[in-house]
Amino acid sequence: MVATLKKFLKACDKRFYIEIDRLPPEGLESLPTQLWDFIWFFLKQIKGLLILLLTMELVVASGVSLMFWYVGELVKNSEYTTAMIWGGIALLILRQGGGAFLQMIYDLVYTPYFGNLIRRQLYWYTARQSLAYFQNDFAGRIANKLIQAPSLRDAIKSTVGSIWFAAIFTVTNLWLMSSVDIRLALPLAIWLICYALTLFYFVPKVKDRSKIHADAMSTLTGQVVDSLTNFLPTKYFAQTDHEDDRVIGLLREHSRTFRNATGTVWRMSLVIDFLNTLLLISTAIICFWMVETQGQLGVAAMAMALPMALQATFQSGWIMFEVSAVFENLGTVQDIIDTLSKPHEVKDVKNAKDLKLDKNNADIRFKDMSFHYGEDHNQDHGSGLMNDFNLYIPAGQKVGLVGKSGAGKSTITSLLVRAYDVEGGEILIDGQNIANVTQDSLRKEVTVVTQDSYLFHRSVLDNILYGDLDADMDDVILAAKRANAYDFIQELEDNKGRKAFDAHVGERGVKLSGGQKQRIGIARAILKDAPILILDEATSALDSESEQAIQNALEDIMEGKTVIAIAHRLSTLRQMDRILVMSDGKIIEDGTHNELIKLDDGHYAKLWQMQSGGFLREK
Repeated sequence: MVATLKKFLKACDKRFYIEIDRLPPEGLESLPTQLWDFIWFFLKQIKGLLILLLTMELVVASGVSLMFWYVGELVKNSEYTTAMIWGGIALLILRQGGGAFLQMIYDLVYTPYFGNLIRRQLYWYTARQSLAYFQNDFAGRIANKLIQAPSLRDAIKSTVGSIWFAAIFTVTNLWLMSSVDIRLALPLAIWLICYALTLFYFVPKVKDRSKIHADAMSTLTGQVVDSLTNFLPTKYFAQTDHEDDRVIGLLREHSRTFRNATGTVWRMSLVIDFLNTLLLISTAIICFWMVETQGQLGVAAMAMALPMALQATFQSGWIMFEVSAVFENLGTVQDIIDTLSKPHEVKDVKNAKDLKLDKNNADIRFKDMSFHYGEDHNQDHGSGLMNDFNLYIPAGQKVGLVGKSGAGKSTITSLLVRAYDVEGGEILIDGQNIANVTQDSLRKEVTVVTQDSYLFHRSVLDNILYGDLDADMDDVILAAKRANAYDFIQELEDNKGRKAFDAHVGERGVKLSGGQKQRIGIARAILKDAPILILDEATSALDSESEQAIQNALEDIMEGKTVIAIAHRLSTLRQMDRILVMSDGKIIEDGTHNELIKLDDGHYAKLWQMQSGGFLREK
């Protein structure tokens, strides 16, 4: 018996299994932004399973109604023949067997996998959003929307498993009652109309208020994650009470929106309880009248109709909450759509090719390039931030960028890695327009080392290997040594006793000093060994000792590469082959350090003179 059951389960699993790691056949270049289109986008991926569920719910619901009809037939005939007994057994097997099979499909196939299929595809799509997308929202809020993705799964399950079931059950009951006496069906028909009108009135309110509540929940989650992620400034600035007050305010808003949603459900339940009472009383009156006027046939009608009406009232509360849950979930799904279905701002063009690049040919050209960050910025700066911008960097040249904040330095590097797309002109690497190559192939050829070295809460080894997942341990050790990181890595130990390269660094590397994080980031860059290197304030936040160690490591990895370095600390740029001074999106000076400091009234010369202790005082 056990072996047979296992074989049956294995066959069902093979037939209806939902593969999570898949994308829709038509691809995932965009997500629908309308609710019903969004729902159908995922449902059509499991059409076969959905049809099975609808069919089985129809069979089970009809079976329940037929059981009540069968009881009425027994009473009407006043005898239990063999045929009647076998009919009852058949109905019982149909009802129980169908229900058991249906529950198996829900519990072993639909529920465990469909929600994660949605999560996987939403994560795939979200991970390919532009840099600006992640800069404009809480990471915790975005993550919360991904985690809430099974709301769609639950809405469909409630619709199929409850609303569809109840609809079939009620229609079947009306048909069976009418076949006995049309007057028996009148109370149920009137109740059904009033019940539907009640849901029609209240449920949209539940949906709207649930959407507001879901947004309040996401904002609360995002704020809590933001506060906990930035616990260091909270502690150092003694602002624990301030953060507590912010959370309390959001909790109050969460409670207010939650009460609005649950209060609507409560009022709806009062109306439905009143309708249920009227249904039972009116059905009972008609049944007793039929008993008085039709005798045994009336008793048979009562034996069938009263349990049907009673079952309808039992289901009404269940269906009310299921319908409310459907619309609550739909409100959450709409909130997910608003956050996650935004179009990708930076896309690979159709039939984009991989960037083919040799270290010796990694020259960069900005050709008649125009770009601005948006309409508001455009209004403040005429026609845009950068207009008809031209710059050529030969392969292997090391270029430093200097200028006040907002001069356009970071814009150049951001556009080079396609964090944004240019609006006019083009950017070429080895003569290849970066707008026509795949983003991944472009970024594989560019290494970026920033002021804040982003580390995962994983082992040191995992963080360094991010530069090249196929590298072996010898390569990792060599990269760590070249980054002047090997010695301190050997002394690391986390709170679980993991040591050296196996030690975990904490969220965003919080367990390490700034210099240690930066050196691990540089080891990762060394392992990647891309022909183009971008240094964005890579040493500005470090002490002198850490800066010297990192400068030595950077000199090592810059060898033979095309380098763009941004720095306010001008002493770090003296080794550059060329220094560009920028202002308002334009290059106003171009030359070596020695050439620029000799320019009378030169901008760079003034900046050099203003330095104190290697730091630039911006005005």
